[in-house]
Amino acid sequence: MNREFAAGAVIFKRESGETLFLIIYSARNKIWGFPKGRIERGEAAKDAARREIQEETGLDNLRFISGFREEDVYEALSKRPPFKGEAIEKHVVYFLCETQDKNIIVDGKEITDYRFSTLSEAEKLIKFGNLKEILRRAYDFSKAV
Repeated sequence: MNREFAAGAVIFKRESGETLFLIIYSARNKIWGFPKGRIERGEAAKDAARREIQEETGLDNLRFISGFREEDVYEALSKRPPFKGEAIEKHVVYFLCETQDKNIIVDGKEITDYRFSTLSEAEKLIKFGNLKEILRRAYDFSKAV
């Protein structure tokens, strides 16, 4: 089976003693999730995550939290060449980032909405159990930071 590789991050901020997570809405996939995207040839996963976060949210003032790296592997239909329309094994690496920034800018085409949510609010919006588990691990990890 062909494989595709992507990188992104669970992004949080602390506000009034609460940890809030940034989740974004993908109009193409009709789901809530985290900023992520394809790793380009020769690009390191963390660099791809930083680029994708900036493209999808406008955020570039991020603090990557050392020690957190989660990989999500699942089967999907590719939506991009060279495997467009074919079943693939998708590998997504998620980092954990903290931001102080409140100015999120979504492109309105691929990403049409965003919100900073509490853990329980985010868990209700996120559809896939594997992403909920990554969110839960990120929450637990963020408490020790």
